[in-house]
Amino acid sequence: MDAGHRKVIVVESKSNYDKLIEDAGANKYVLVEFYATWCGPCAMIGPRLEQLATEYSGRMLILKIDVDQNEDLAVQYEVSSMPTFLIIKNRVTLIQFVGSNVDRVVTTVEKFVGKVEEAKERKPSQAAPLTKL
Repeated sequence: MDAGHRKVIVVESKSNYDKLIEDAGANKYVLVEFYATWCGPCAMIGPRLEQLATEYSGRMLILKIDVDQNEDLAVQYEVSSMPTFLIIKNRVTLIQFVGSNVDRVVTTVEKFVGKVEEAKERKPSQAAPLTKL
């Protein structure tokens, strides 16, 4: 992992994933993208995920999981299409959805994590309120 240049973390194994989720704890949201190297729409959304990682640094962690390298995680989350996204907080999956619609990813992140402007105004210890779908 080249964490110095990339804000989005590529998950290497289930144990690596479990540790990242545990480390995020109750203070950070985690946006997970299940992708495949051969998935064109997955590659197209990648730059926007990098941008989101920068905009939400400190409040949200973004993980990418290659389904071909981490079949156990793909099975655990019943992933059958790519890209599949999850938002997790405190080890609980808040939402799971499929598709490469950038606007949907952004609005879903805003719904759970808050807007970027709110991230700048809010103190890091304050969490956004949870909403039901």
